[in-house]
Amino acid sequence: MSLPLICLLATLPTLQTPAPVNDAQAVLDAARAKAKTVQEARAAHMQAGKNTKDFRGDCTKELAELEARLGSETRPEVRQALLVSKLYHLQLAKSEPTASFLDLIKKDVPPTAVAWGVEPSLIMQLAEETAPGWGPYLTQARAKHPNSAIRSLLLFEFFWDRLDAKDEAAWKSAFDILQADFADTRQAKQAKELLEAEQKTGLGRPAPAFSLTALGDPKTTYTVASFKGRYVLLDFWATWCPPCRAEMPLMHAAWAKFKAKPFDILSLSFDRKIDHIAPYRAQAATPMPWKHAFIEGGFQNPLSEAYGVKGIPKPLLIGPDGKIVASGSDLRGPNLEKTLAKFLGK
Repeated sequence: MSLPLICLLATLPTLQTPAPVNDAQAVLDAARAKAKTVQEARAAHMQAGKNTKDFRGDCTKELAELEARLGSETRPEVRQALLVSKLYHLQLAKSEPTASFLDLIKKDVPPTAVAWGVEPSLIMQLAEETAPGWGPYLTQARAKHPNSAIRSLLLFEFFWDRLDAKDEAAWKSAFDILQADFADTRQAKQAKELLEAEQKTGLGRPAPAFSLTALGDPKTTYTVASFKGRYVLLDFWATWCPPCRAEMPLMHAAWAKFKAKPFDILSLSFDRKIDHIAPYRAQAATPMPWKHAFIEGGFQNPLSEAYGVKGIPKPLLIGPDGKIVASGSDLRGPNLEKTLAKFLGK
């Protein structure tokens, strides 16, 4: 009678075949490990009282290694892992990917690639790119990616974008799918909260009351009534917020064009510390020469609850009668000047 198989395996270890190394998975595991290290360094940076705007992960070594491997790697799954990992490291280092690199990702990494699972939110970086052609890619990932976390995240982002753009048919469809197919996810819950929050500042509604001390002038207080008879753009922002900073050139252009009109801007900072604001405004390109206030606690401040602030930038235009007349994407990018001209004239 022969020995049981389990005994043979125990007594003859040299007969075992080692498990094959999954090179693609190894690449993704290394990216996760690096992300953890960078997150720890970022936490230390914040604990030291420094502005998160000034933190960048040191990924120089990893990016060089990834670039070298991409030069010779031809296996599709491993190449996909390398490309997604490089995008992840660029994000950790706060370095913008080049247009040619993004084109390479679109060419070599399918929308349903397993590699995107290294960090479900990573694919959202592509959603924020302005280069044409990403819409179909993201639509396919949103509908067919095997990782449900990626699908729910992309669906939620699409819902938020369409809600912000006041595209009712699109946001309602996305909302219904979230509630039906992803009912137990954080994104389904957040969609409900966001919808409720947006209704607090719907067009035509009175602006919620506030009483805010002017930044740098404790004797001055801003209220909704302070701007009676004028239009005021409420700008919820922070120096640590890249999309907020991206709006600044257009904000300054709008201020230069409309400041002689019955118009004000009141920027409400969500910075962690009030002293993070002055260095940013000391830069020649971003003096922000309008009214300011500091919102202690940011998203935890009662004002955030009153105005339904779930993300920044959040711009709102209040009319001379104290009612909200414009919001969301109508007040961002090139739409800002167009919307202001609609109310203030050219």
